[in-house]
Amino acid sequence: QNNNCRNTMSALQERLGNMMMGGLVVPTIALGKRLGLFEALAEVASESAPAEARTVAEKAGCKERYVREWLAVLSCAGFIEITPDEKFWLTEEAKHEFSGLNNLLVAEMLYIPAMLKNFYDLEDAFKREGRHGLEYSQFAEFDQVMDVTTKVLIDKHLISDYMPLIGVSDNRAADGLKVLDIGCGTGSHARKIASAYPKIEIHGADISASAIAKARESSQGLSNLTFHVEDAAKMPSEWTESFDLITIFDACHEQARPDLSLKEVLRMLKSGGTFAMLEPRATSNIHSDKTARGPFSAAPYAISLFHCLPVGSNAPDALCLGMMWGEGKARKLIEEAGFKKELTQVLEPSFSPAHLVYVCKKE
Repeated sequence: QNNNCRNTMSALQERLGNMMMGGLVVPTIALGKRLGLFEALAEVASESAPAEARTVAEKAGCKERYVREWLAVLSCAGFIEITPDEKFWLTEEAKHEFSGLNNLLVAEMLYIPAMLKNFYDLEDAFKREGRHGLEYSQFAEFDQVMDVTTKVLIDKHLISDYMPLIGVSDNRAADGLKVLDIGCGTGSHARKIASAYPKIEIHGADISASAIAKARESSQGLSNLTFHVEDAAKMPSEWTESFDLITIFDACHEQARPDLSLKEVLRMLKSGGTFAMLEPRATSNIHSDKTARGPFSAAPYAISLFHCLPVGSNAPDALCLGMMWGEGKARKLIEEAGFKKELTQVLEPSFSPAHLVYVCKKE
C-alpha cells in the first residue's frame, strides 16, 4: 500500500516528503553528536555483537528510554543497523563518518538546532513593523559550532596554505609584521598565527565582549597576542596607518555596516600594507549561484537566512548583506572604500572551494 501511495505522489510531493524526513532526521543526528551517542554505540556494539538500547544508554550516561527512541529514528532512516530483536550496531563506514570531524557535513548538522532556536524572533524580524534583526548574543550555540567546524580550516590550512596565499610565505616574511584580525570571535585564527609566527605582533578585535573574554582566557602565554573589544565600523583613531596586514575571516558579511568597516581597514593599513578577506564563494546573483551549485546552493542561503542576515541587519542603517552577498557586491564595496581596482585580487583557494579570498593592497 505504501508503494502504491508513493507511486501516486507527484515529483513535488515526493521532494517535500524527503525534505520533511531530512528535517526530522538531521536534528536527531545533531543530538547524537552532542551527547556522544555515536561514540557510545561504536564502543559497545558490533555486527557480531549488537547492543541493546540499555547498554548504549549506560555507556553514554543517558536515559534508556530517550536513547531507544533516538536509535529508532536513525535505524529507520538507515544510518544505524538494527536486528529483529531490537539490537543495534554501526557499520565501519558509519563509525568513521560519525566520529569527530571526519565528515564535516555531519559536524555542520549541529548548526540546525543552533539556528532554529531563534525561529520565532526571526519571524518577527520579517514583519514590516518588526525588529530590525537579531543580536549576536542570541547565537552563542551557533558560535560554538562555528568554532568547531572552522577548526578544520585552521588546523589543516591556515599556516601552510592560507598565509602564503596572502603573502606571508615563511617566518622571515612575517618578521616584525603588525597584524590585526577583525571579527576575531574567540580568537582561533589569531592564536594559530601568533603561535606559528612568534615575531609577529597580532591584535584581535571583536564587538562581542563575551567572545573576547574567551579569547583572552584561551590565549594566555602568547606574549605577541592582544585582544580588544571594538566595533569594526569605528576602530580606535590611534590605529591609523598602524598595521602591515589586516585580516577578516568569514565575518565581513555579518556586519551591519561593512562599508564603514572596509573604510576603517584602509585607514588602519600602512602604505603598502595588505588586507585579506575570506568570504563565502557567491556571485551576487541567485540564479547564477543555483546554476553553479544546483540544489546545494540552498544550504548557504538558508544559513544566511537564519543567522548571517538577521545579525547583519540589526540596525536601522544596516546594509543587510547576508552570507551570499558575493563577489560583485564585495568588489563594489572594496572599491568604494578606497582600494584601487588594479591592486585587488580575488583568489579561489583550492583548500576551501566554498570560499573566495580578496587580497587588497594599499598604495
